[in-house]
Amino acid sequence: MPLYPPIPYSEPNQTLPPIDVSSPDANRNSFLSTDYDSTVPLVRARFPNIDPLYITKIFRGTIHPEGLIWLDVDRQDASPPDFSDLAHLLYCFEIYGQILCILTDPEGGWKEIELQRALTDYRIRVLKLSKMASFESLREWHKAYLGAQIQGGQDKAAGWRERREGLGALLKRKVAPVEGESGAGGHYATH
Repeated sequence: MPLYPPIPYSEPNQTLPPIDVSSPDANRNSFLSTDYDSTVPLVRARFPNIDPLYITKIFRGTIHPEGLIWLDVDRQDASPPDFSDLAHLLYCFEIYGQILCILTDPEGGWKEIELQRALTDYRIRVLKLSKMASFESLREWHKAYLGAQIQGGQDKAAGWRERREGLGALLKRKVAPVEGESGAGGHYATH
């Protein structure tokens, strides 16, 4: 059984585009001990419907936080929308995180386990923040955090655990449900 079994999608027998084997950017600061040519096929086997361009951008640290939207292979539209809700944001982040883990430690060893733990800590922080912050502000905070982490080293577990206090100003509190609407179905305005 392969270390990373493929995730089935609607068209798993589709021919995969060729792998980009050009030299990775010399200035990248993630996956420095990872062999591109032998590791990217593992990612592509696990996520066969993800365009290899985005795998390469993750590897090189050139993906923009908004670019994670393209990891959602089930999207119907061709334009890059923003994350529609918390579930969609976490869905795209989860795929991204799994790609990070494979690129960090293709053998599935301790580096992957440590990164998985750090990514779990980050997801828990996002979920806790979602209880207090409006989704719109949380989405902007998440993208800013991702941008900082991409710059600082996507495979560095300590970075995913950083509080990044300077980003706190992006978060806006949810306010009470709008007058006349129930708490369960009412919407929240932002400050």
